[in-house]
Amino acid sequence: MEPAPPAVRHSTMSRLLVAGLSLVLLLAACSADRVGQPEVRRHVPAVGERDDTSSSRGSIAEYFSPPQRYPGPTWTKGGRPVDGRELNSIAGPDHCDWQSAVIMHLGWPLGTLSRSSAEIRQFIRDPDGVIGYGIRDKLAIVVDLPDDARDTGYRNGELELWLAPSDPDAAYLRAGDDVERWPRADPVVACS
Repeated sequence: MEPAPPAVRHSTMSRLLVAGLSLVLLLAACSADRVGQPEVRRHVPAVGERDDTSSSRGSIAEYFSPPQRYPGPTWTKGGRPVDGRELNSIAGPDHCDWQSAVIMHLGWPLGTLSRSSAEIRQFIRDPDGVIGYGIRDKLAIVVDLPDDARDTGYRNGELELWLAPSDPDAAYLRAGDDVERWPRADPVVACS
């Protein structure tokens, strides 16, 4: 028997990922907020609102104004495009009114082509607070990179993805002098 064509495999994989993420969302809705998480509170501009401290090369908000639907923008590493199962940054689903939020899925460990929600880390930019779960309160606009932050090598134009061992519940996005801290959703969130 011949293997299924790539389009069929991709469609099936997408449906499985959405189903898995939906189940995780239901479990997350039933659990209490995590205790002991550091709270980061800063002014969070609305999507598309430019911060005066951002670099002239463009702000991070501009990269995601508006957020792109799946498959989202193409990220690269070492000058080569990466598969969306390794890294994607997409608009939240319209049917849940989350389209103003950006949901980033990063294959984990770093570089993994994820096959399920167990193999991803999810980071969210939700300045309008449409997703809930306290995610907006953990988003930080206009921050400094932690001293131990390391460039992952992932790029979207001038946008860079950085991670810091001292802050495993965050991804740092940098465009020139503009840096944002996106909180990790753990467990991952999805809508049904």
